[in-house]
Amino acid sequence: MNSKRNCVSCGKRLTGSGKRPITVTSMRIFISARVYPSRLPNDGLVCDKCRWSYKQWMAECGFCQILLNIDSLQEGNDTIDEEFNERKNTNSSNVESDDQILDHNESDENDSNGADMDFNEKDVDGEIMDDNGSNENDSDGADMEFNDENDGQIMDENESDQNDSHDSSAGSGDEYNNISVVSKSTSTDRSSLKLTVEVAIASNSQCCVCRIQLNPPAVTVKKEDRDNMFVKRNIVIPKGSRCCKMHTVNGFLSHEAFSAITAYKIREEPFDFNHNMDTMQKLRTMVNSKKHINFDDGFSLSDLDYKNLTGFTRAQHDHILSYIPSSALKNSVNRSPRCSVACLLMKLKLGLSNSVLASMLGIDNKRKVSDIIHSARLALSQYFVPHYLGLAHISRQEIIQKHTSSIATRLLTENRNPCILVLDGTYFYIQKSRNNMVQRKTFNLYKNRSLVKPMVVVSTTGYIVAIFGPFFSDNNNNDASILKHIITNNYDDILNWIEENDILILDRGFRDSLGILKSLGIDVAMPSFLGPKQKQFDVQQANNSRFVTMLRWVVESVNCRIKRFKWFNQVIPNSSLPSIKDFMMITAALLNCFHTPMVNPSIDNDAVITRMNSLRTKSNELQNYLIDHQLTRNSVWDVIELDHVAVTFPKLSLDEIRTLTLGNSS
Repeated sequence: MNSKRNCVSCGKRLTGSGKRPITVTSMRIFISARVYPSRLPNDGLVCDKCRWSYKQWMAECGFCQILLNIDSLQEGNDTIDEEFNERKNTNSSNVESDDQILDHNESDENDSNGADMDFNEKDVDGEIMDDNGSNENDSDGADMEFNDENDGQIMDENESDQNDSHDSSAGSGDEYNNISVVSKSTSTDRSSLKLTVEVAIASNSQCCVCRIQLNPPAVTVKKEDRDNMFVKRNIVIPKGSRCCKMHTVNGFLSHEAFSAITAYKIREEPFDFNHNMDTMQKLRTMVNSKKHINFDDGFSLSDLDYKNLTGFTRAQHDHILSYIPSSALKNSVNRSPRCSVACLLMKLKLGLSNSVLASMLGIDNKRKVSDIIHSARLALSQYFVPHYLGLAHISRQEIIQKHTSSIATRLLTENRNPCILVLDGTYFYIQKSRNNMVQRKTFNLYKNRSLVKPMVVVSTTGYIVAIFGPFFSDNNNNDASILKHIITNNYDDILNWIEENDILILDRGFRDSLGILKSLGIDVAMPSFLGPKQKQFDVQQANNSRFVTMLRWVVESVNCRIKRFKWFNQVIPNSSLPSIKDFMMITAALLNCFHTPMVNPSIDNDAVITRMNSLRTKSNELQNYLIDHQLTRNSVWDVIELDHVAVTFPKLSLDEIRTLTLGNSS
């Protein structure tokens, strides 16, 4: 094979721009191994493909260590050659002085039968070689030692010539060998490095995190955690250290435990060449993995990061994942179960497009993000939502006992214990549709926009019992018609769940559904309507409306909580219309699972209820005064001087001001 025309490695025909010479030692080793047992020519050339294979081979960590040793040895040999040439030139210029020294030493050797022999030689650079030999054994040849002031390296006597059976000589070959020994010793000393590090407690009976007595089961700290601790916090966790199981998540240290570990002592630790290379590789991997958001890395994101990106903490993510079986979500490079759920929650919380999510999470394209969200949506809808949403997940009695406020019970019931629910319809804006029929059914004349309307059912504490829909928003689908449609079609088996004399709190938009509700024996609490020729509510009607307003505000707050997820508070693309129901139910289930009730028992409830009941039947004294004194007429004017008016502004206490301005019925 012609080494000038063909690649010496693969035999491929070389082109003008696709041939490379073999210039470095490591490449010759690589090519020689590939063509073995054939001999590698000195003037051989390789193609670009073989050169690329060589670079991939060099990228391996284990081979890098070998190549570094080879390169350092080659550099040491080059340095040795330079020093040897310098000494050779110096010897030729001072040959007369050296001959005298050699003659003197030879005479001493004959008198003492192999006495020790040293050289004191001064070169051009001022390098001094002192006579440090010792006469440990007069019958043996003397050891030679060099003291190079430029390098500052001092060689011990045990690093001299090991052949005790021969006499020492001052030839150039011996000088080359001794310099080589010095260079190798220097490389050995520099291969290890001592660092001052902090060391955690190492004990089989104490936890390395909290330092208390270990109680079974205990967990041995994994190598990955020990490496991360050393790289990030300069704390060495000795091999075999153990900790309490509560400090770990899936076998690895939790973020809180990682931050809680403190040093037990400080000492100098030697680190050899292999350990240093391994540490550099870990740093390289860590830096490269920081380009994108990684939910699988237990130390890359804090709880605050989880909260800002998804709306929920790391522990809450673990709770969500505990409901999803391992077979429900595919576990691959792009979509681990944790990353899939986090991607879906980021979509809902931030309202970002799939292409932006792909850039943030380091995924190739938006199509893969869509597949990930689709898988997570199906898994959560099937395994998580049924535990926290729907009439089937909770009983009527549990709503009465745990999710009904005391104010609602005492204001609306009389020695009864009914189930009290609050209903209201909300809306989500969507894009205009090219389909004329869909556009007509989704266009709302009241908002003058295209939208869909879900029906939200909550308790008086804000717990979401169920969500129905979404429904179209044309004139045929107002709140009353939607409620009648739900009851007529027995959505979620509502007719068997609700019972007679239960109370529904509604607004005036449900007035057309009162007939079907009364036919089922369901009581309704709704604001009053003005009668014929009636311009103002009387006291009884106004107070009843205030009672409803004080209890109905929770459903508006629930709608506000849902729309804090920005995906619901923006124009939803038509491509996502089939997913609105699942996204809406997933969000409601998450709110039920992790959010606190909106109404909690308070010591002021009794005082508020007593005051409201006392004012419920009280007449309007101001209105009676105006009528009795005929002060309602606007045709009679009296001139009144401001200085003669003896009217003082009423003084209000801090509690009265707080009730008037911040109360629920204000």
